[in-house]
Amino acid sequence: MSDAGGTKSSKPNIPIWVAYGMLIMTAVFWSATAVAVRASAGDIPPHSFTFWRWTIAFLLFMPFAAKPFWQQRAIYRKHWLMMSGLSFTGITGFTIFYFLGLQVTTAINASVLSGATPIAIVIVSFVILRIKLTPTVIAGTVLGIIGSLVIILNGDLSAISTMKFGVGDLFIVAAMTSWAVYTVCLKWLPPDLDPFGLILVLTGLSIPMVLPFYMWEIAQGQFFDLNFKNVGLILFTAIFPSVVAYLFWNKGVEVAGPNAAGFSSYLIPAFGTVLSVLLLDESFQLFHAIAIALIFAGLYLGMRVQQA
Repeated sequence: MSDAGGTKSSKPNIPIWVAYGMLIMTAVFWSATAVAVRASAGDIPPHSFTFWRWTIAFLLFMPFAAKPFWQQRAIYRKHWLMMSGLSFTGITGFTIFYFLGLQVTTAINASVLSGATPIAIVIVSFVILRIKLTPTVIAGTVLGIIGSLVIILNGDLSAISTMKFGVGDLFIVAAMTSWAVYTVCLKWLPPDLDPFGLILVLTGLSIPMVLPFYMWEIAQGQFFDLNFKNVGLILFTAIFPSVVAYLFWNKGVEVAGPNAAGFSSYLIPAFGTVLSVLLLDESFQLFHAIAIALIFAGLYLGMRVQQA
């Protein structure tokens, strides 16, 4: 298998514990994204946020990635259809659905629903790659699901019978499904692609995909003020959840495999809850601690399974 960096997985160039550390930091950054985008609701239209986030990320990659991209341009030209698909599932579709959802649902709900990503990755891996579901993977998945439900149900699991999801929550689920497809399809990347060059290509392709949505918002008279808060939120999401997190995630998938890497998404509800408490003044209760413990247990079991 090769990741978005394209290094052959037969000789991973980083230890497995470093890869897991990258995946954990990715969960931290994406948890912060939910908080940041939720904080922007009502101030920055979702498609405007998406467009400027990835445009800035593309420009940030340019100094590091222009040369390796040019050196490997023949590979990208040959596999342009694959690159377009990865850009859509991993950036355009994922981000548009996610940001739309965060306009009408809470940051904690989005973080908790993001915990369903490992389930989607396991299912997509089973359907596309025919990867076997081991008892350890199943046990880790169940613990992660229970932990996520404890948070979203405020510690009352009996409320599951009356649980309802709004349109915003459904957008988040669509985003997670798109991300699962992206993660599994990294398997078919050509070997030896430079990681910076690849992300430059994926971000560059995403900009014209997002542009029509952005222009539609402008036509509807939806703008945002260039104040310190709005600019800071866009810059944060462009740098950490975009540039840094995508590099970390792609390398983690290469070394740990899509299923094991997917389990790191169970950390998003935990980190998202903590950040929401710290930054959005939401209260931390006993059931949050129980849920986080269950999520970490599921993470431990899931990450013991390394994709060969």
